[in-house]
Amino acid sequence: MLQTIRDRAQGIFAWIILILIIVPFALWGIQNYFSSGKEKPIAVVGDREFFERDLLQLYEQQYARFSGRYDEAELKRQALERLVDDEVLFQTAREKHLSVSDAQVARFIRTLPFFQTDGKFDEEKYQRLLAAQGLTTAGFVAQVRRALLLEQLRRSVTDSDFATEPEAERFYRLQNQQRTIAYVILPLPDQTVEVDDAEIRAYYEQHRDRFLTPEQVTIEYVTLSVDDIARTIQPSEAELTRYYEEQRQAFAVPEQRRIRHILVAVPENADEKARQQALAKTREIRQRLLAGEDFAQLAREYSDDPGSKAKGGDLGFVRRGVLEKRFEKAAFSLAEGEISEPVETPFGYHIIQVTEIRPAKVKPFEAVKPQILEAVRRQEAENRFYQLGEQLAQLAYENPQSLEPAATALGLKIQSAGPFSREKGEGIAADPKIRNAAFSAEVLEGNNSEPVELADGRVVVLRVKEHYPAKQRPLDEVRDQIAAELRRQKAGRRLAQQADAWLAELKQGAKLEDIAARTKARVETVRLRREAPEDPEVAELVEPVFQAPKPRQNAPVFLKVPLHDGRQALMAVTEIQEGNYADLDSREKQTLRDNLARLFGLLSFKEYQKQLRRRIEVKIDWPPTE
Repeated sequence: MLQTIRDRAQGIFAWIILILIIVPFALWGIQNYFSSGKEKPIAVVGDREFFERDLLQLYEQQYARFSGRYDEAELKRQALERLVDDEVLFQTAREKHLSVSDAQVARFIRTLPFFQTDGKFDEEKYQRLLAAQGLTTAGFVAQVRRALLLEQLRRSVTDSDFATEPEAERFYRLQNQQRTIAYVILPLPDQTVEVDDAEIRAYYEQHRDRFLTPEQVTIEYVTLSVDDIARTIQPSEAELTRYYEEQRQAFAVPEQRRIRHILVAVPENADEKARQQALAKTREIRQRLLAGEDFAQLAREYSDDPGSKAKGGDLGFVRRGVLEKRFEKAAFSLAEGEISEPVETPFGYHIIQVTEIRPAKVKPFEAVKPQILEAVRRQEAENRFYQLGEQLAQLAYENPQSLEPAATALGLKIQSAGPFSREKGEGIAADPKIRNAAFSAEVLEGNNSEPVELADGRVVVLRVKEHYPAKQRPLDEVRDQIAAELRRQKAGRRLAQQADAWLAELKQGAKLEDIAARTKARVETVRLRREAPEDPEVAELVEPVFQAPKPRQNAPVFLKVPLHDGRQALMAVTEIQEGNYADLDSREKQTLRDNLARLFGLLSFKEYQKQLRRRIEVKIDWPPTE
């Protein structure tokens, strides 16, 4: 099983493993497994205690960025469940005597792409990245071992499931089902209804949280950029020459040949007689070429290659590795001007002639000097970037109340941005990573942030300059907004009652077109799939349409769907077409079964986790009691 894990250590799986390792374990420390304190635990799993600090550190790293959109208490509860579930799995793995050897851990670490340079494990990069995370080698190895152990247990469950052919067919038919509907969108009636002051005040008091100015901050920050560093580097002529000599092969231009050919095509399903006839025709053309006839003229007359025929068979200059192998082997074995014997390829028989040869050569130093200058600058800049990045992180940590020491020591300019909110910002604050860092609890308390790595390769350390908490907007400021909303709600309730009456008429035999005419609306017809269409209005109809029962005996199924803006949709489901499993080829069917098996495996694992939670004693005291 560990071999399977290693086989998947590239790409997405490697990043999943890194996340599993670094969060939550690295961020609240392997030492917590051996620490104890007088504080009261918020959860106990078997013999393992979790404390408030464990929960808060995981919450800050994985969940705090969602606090503006979701309830903070619920997010913390999810973080605690994550801690408990992982510990339950870990204890189960120990009970089952599962293990991961030192050699297996080492081999796995060496396969992780973020520790590699040019496809090979880079010890220096490995140590540098661990140091940036505040990890020791021993601590990281312990975390990898634990992560692989949990993955081993998980896969022992998920990989045991399978999907049968009937299950795959039933799933495909349902998943690819299409339903034809006719629908009409009923507009909201006139919204001039009166709204009194008491209603407005009551709505304001019941929804005070809707009428807050957003929490905002302004920040100051310093940026470390490879591009900025590169512009300061002026390598000597000797350094450029040395790079050229070391990388000489990188500036080599391979041999190129200008080739022309005449193709006598042979159909893929041709019999032996047809092949022999094509070969005989090819030999005849070749004899005419040897007798002195013009190659280009014969190519235009006899070649079956539509791409080169009009150009006299000319394919232009080509290098090795771009042509069909047998064709290429023959073309690169000819002398200039020589005409080949018939060459057979999957397309038929070719006569090939090389009209010009450009030998391989190395570009002169002066021709590639600008390219070398850029490469040397970039290489040196990246080396300095990692060194300066470590210094930046250290200085920001040692001087948490100011960016001045880091800016002075590294020659960086302190810049400002904001104000901006958790949800929106401009300039550097348009990046959600910056907003998440600015609104993290530690930074809001007045500390420097940890280095924030942006997608363009820059690293930023920031601190909050001004914090503007959310404030209640006064009633007079939002009175008109509330009145409009109350009028819309009243109009929506009136429309819903009318739609119920019209739905009853439809079920008694009325026509959808007659209902539409009463509101000056239009009946639309559309065939829906389960995937939401681009039209947001129609997208709201998909879920209720596929929850509706099937039409019977050509009798439509009528239903009413309230839209998010208060309007109502009346619909008739008129036809259902199942997905056709027979349209899939054998490979697509196997892929579907494999995907279903993975889904079943994940569901089985979820159930397995529930069983383990019932078997291993788990006590949770959160929110903590006094």
